[in-house]
Amino acid sequence: MIRPLSLKELQGRFGGELINGSVDFSQVCTDTRKLDSQALFVALVGENFDAHDFVGELDGQVLGLVVDREVPSCTLPQWRVDDTTVALGQIGLLCREQFEGPVIAITGSCGKTTVKEMLSAIFSQRHTPCVTKGNLNNQFGLPITLFGLSKQHDVLILEMGASGPDDIGYLCSIGKPSVSAVNNVMPAHVEGFGSVDAIAKAKGQIYTGLDIGGTAIINADDHFADYWRGRMPEGVHTLEVGLSNQCALYAENIVLDKTGCAAFDLVIEGVTHRLKLRLLGEHNVHNALVAAGCAFATAIPAGEIVRGLTNLSGVSGRLHEQLGIAGATVIDDSYNANPGSVGAAIELLAQRRGKKILVLGDMGELGPDAEEMHRGVGALARERGLDALFTFGPLGTAASMAFSDGRHESLRNYREREALIAALTHELDNNTTVLVKGSRSARMELVAQALLGNSRGET
Repeated sequence: MIRPLSLKELQGRFGGELINGSVDFSQVCTDTRKLDSQALFVALVGENFDAHDFVGELDGQVLGLVVDREVPSCTLPQWRVDDTTVALGQIGLLCREQFEGPVIAITGSCGKTTVKEMLSAIFSQRHTPCVTKGNLNNQFGLPITLFGLSKQHDVLILEMGASGPDDIGYLCSIGKPSVSAVNNVMPAHVEGFGSVDAIAKAKGQIYTGLDIGGTAIINADDHFADYWRGRMPEGVHTLEVGLSNQCALYAENIVLDKTGCAAFDLVIEGVTHRLKLRLLGEHNVHNALVAAGCAFATAIPAGEIVRGLTNLSGVSGRLHEQLGIAGATVIDDSYNANPGSVGAAIELLAQRRGKKILVLGDMGELGPDAEEMHRGVGALARERGLDALFTFGPLGTAASMAFSDGRHESLRNYREREALIAALTHELDNNTTVLVKGSRSARMELVAQALLGNSRGET
């Protein structure tokens, strides 16, 4: 934190009740397994847990408590509130209000973490950014990022995720971005929204959450670009990026090398800068454009933008290429999956020489059209000439059927991870490239690790 806070300050700003007095704090924790005697403990409540079950035992282990009901057995100072998750965000808001530098917020169906890491690489050359760690991009994770702000930080880069229609708006009310971008909209978490149009509306809250004078970075190549243009708040600046020379920043002359990394001309206000990414896939050109637009909006010079993009060498679990067992090339793209990102992975794999195998875990939260979407990626894998498709999970049957053109004897669908790994192991040699992908629920990183020889895929 930039400065300590107190329970009295929180109660005065947001209401609630103080029990056993107040206390100053400069750290916050929410996990009983990671307690800190100098921290305030927030007792969160989830579907399968309630931290209030343990707070009576925390005397001497933390400075104070945030609870939704009094804990009489505990002598620690307590701030009693109606909802501890809301209180967590309110503490984060006070931390955000202490910060005066630019705040960049990124959301989208695919690639938002890569854009975040690109921005971190750009800003880290001359600045000290505070950046969302891992996947701490929801109502629990974003406040944790804000707690990490310090006097040394001069830019804040926030990744914002959503699983429901009001999530982004809520996160913007806490993070208060000055520059915002929607990387793209694709079918992802459809169950929580109802339709792709509803996803676009929800993601667009990152623009409507901007104050007057803020800047919206618009991906002009996205299907919903016109939708966002028509709903931009008055007084918000727009900066468009894309493949058209009508954009303020655009890419042209894109060339992929034999590994699938892209070189291209990045044109910024009419000046051309040639650069080559060290990330796999042409889709990363679009990610780079969004990152470049965000950086440019905060007055980062073009040369620094180019150097930062060029220097980023990879993001764990996102098209991370490594040497696997039997000399095979393993591309770990296991962090998450939706039909759009799987399509991009198929296009990348199709360009490889030798035998090409896609290993796909079930794509989750796709709603009633989930089977049809799985059939679509299976058909695309067949059309792009992949040599084999191995699927994991019940929805994978639809993808495998489409890939094999309905031939049941050719299906390679597995329900046990060990059986999948064993079957894959027999396919590997130094002429084979395997790309592993799937939603978080499928835990395909265990398959990737096994193919790298790091484990046998244990849970």
